[in-house]
Amino acid sequence: MLPHLDDQPTITSIDKSGMLGVVASFPAQCREAVALAEAADLKELGLSGAAGGISSVVTLGMGGSGIGGDVVKAIVEDDLAVPFIVCKGYKLPAFVDPGTLVIAISYSGETEETLTAFEAAEAAGASILVITSGGRIAARASEADYPVVAVPAGLQPRAALGYLALSALVALRRIGLVANESGDIDETLALLVKLSSDFGPAMPTSDNPAKRLAGTLLSKLPVIYGTEGISAIAALRWKCQINENAKTPSFWHAFPELNHNEIVGWQELASVTKEFGLVVLRDSGEYGRVSARIGITVPLISEAFANVAEVTSEGITPLARLMSLIYLGDFASVYLAILNGVDPTPVERIQELKSKLSEID
Repeated sequence: MLPHLDDQPTITSIDKSGMLGVVASFPAQCREAVALAEAADLKELGLSGAAGGISSVVTLGMGGSGIGGDVVKAIVEDDLAVPFIVCKGYKLPAFVDPGTLVIAISYSGETEETLTAFEAAEAAGASILVITSGGRIAARASEADYPVVAVPAGLQPRAALGYLALSALVALRRIGLVANESGDIDETLALLVKLSSDFGPAMPTSDNPAKRLAGTLLSKLPVIYGTEGISAIAALRWKCQINENAKTPSFWHAFPELNHNEIVGWQELASVTKEFGLVVLRDSGEYGRVSARIGITVPLISEAFANVAEVTSEGITPLARLMSLIYLGDFASVYLAILNGVDPTPVERIQELKSKLSEID
């Protein structure tokens, strides 16, 4: 038992900035994101049937903003007839041209790398959609009359995933580039409401998977494994949320690629790896041979870890399944922060880095 995760005064005393409440309100955020994207003026991007001239899609974004592109790609790429690239950095792919739809995602509107790549997209003549809460990128989009999905400010970028990912997904569907999946958003919203109760602070540790997972990872270095596609993106999200919320190192990888390298790496340094905890994220839609690989791999490497846990996605549609895995990790990372005695919201080292970068011409 981890009784202080069931003690609201303890939680409040550590989570001073209220990250747990923000995570609990994620279903409402997702619902609002859909409404904002549906109401946005997409201007020259068109509404229906205007996507025929788009030969590629590129999303721009870093960190908590950039993973919005990863989420959308995981949902649409199997059915998308054009390449979809997630660009995380200063440089834009050389193929970007007037046939490219560039979706610039910067929650703050001030992300240095995204602003630089955005300028390159303008120079290349790409069609541009901006998703942001404001800042310089909003001002530049307004000057150039680019379509913007304006989302509410006031959150940490990593806590705005619903606004950023669902806005991009709905926009792609509105312009006709991605077909509407029957009921996937409705299913996702309903499932998130249920999971908010299942994983939320009012649910006791004995019945709360997120609290129990946090307990297994306390004083451990979390290693998160997913499978190609949906749960790989969830694993990346878990890693990043553990880093930023719990202030803890974490690593991720995905099947089947890890079977060709990383499983060998758990052979030595047993005294070190015994301080690691492995979480394997499973998906009901994972490829059959990948399921077989997991069944063989986990027993092969389990002795290298202090503990091993498996988590399976919930829901039917890809969007619901992905969001179910992400949501569990978001809650678990905040509970791990509370167990570590650290406020999950501040990211002081990132702010210090940005401050020092601002001093360099």
